[in-house]
Amino acid sequence: MRYVAKALLIIMVMLSLIACRTTVHPGERGVRGNLFTGGLSTEILKSGFYWRAPWSHICAHNVQWRGYTETVEALSSDGLPVIIKTVILMRPTPDDVSILARNIGSDFYPRAVKPALLSAVRITVSRYPMITVLEHSPEIASQVEAVVVEQLKGRHLQVANVAMVDIALAKVVPDAVARMQTRERENGLKEFEFIIAEKEAGNTFRRVVR
Repeated sequence: MRYVAKALLIIMVMLSLIACRTTVHPGERGVRGNLFTGGLSTEILKSGFYWRAPWSHICAHNVQWRGYTETVEALSSDGLPVIIKTVILMRPTPDDVSILARNIGSDFYPRAVKPALLSAVRITVSRYPMITVLEHSPEIASQVEAVVVEQLKGRHLQVANVAMVDIALAKVVPDAVARMQTRERENGLKEFEFIIAEKEAGNTFRRVVR
């Protein structure tokens, strides 16, 4: 019976040791945390196997370049909606993952990056007429990237590129364009009629003078 108890004890110890081993994979950085205090260590763990105490944990953070896609509806300078599919290529700064984890957390993209990206796209597109957005998409993407980089400065995140991969008019745009064109034709017709009226009035005045 004692042998069985010893065997069970050894198995339990081995299982505990296995459970206290964590692997940080290539392309990741690990940060130790205390389950009791909730605190995080400033030590950054590179890829490899690590032992930890039962009351601690190791959180692995992906530090590889990753692309995030957002579909943004923005208004052009003439008030027309444009739907833009935007991709941002970014990653956490590998040597700062412990600071990033303490200040923002592992959900840094929805908390910090996405709001900055959506805001930058809408603000930048609002400077261009709808019909020129497609033509100036590389320029718009460059401006959006600059705005996002500025807003994320000091937040331990790196942005490699922002690209506009698809641009489409919203469903209401064709009708809106048609209404604008109709108004322009009506204004042009009124202006033309006014010019004709002026000329006719001038001719009438000249006939009266004679």
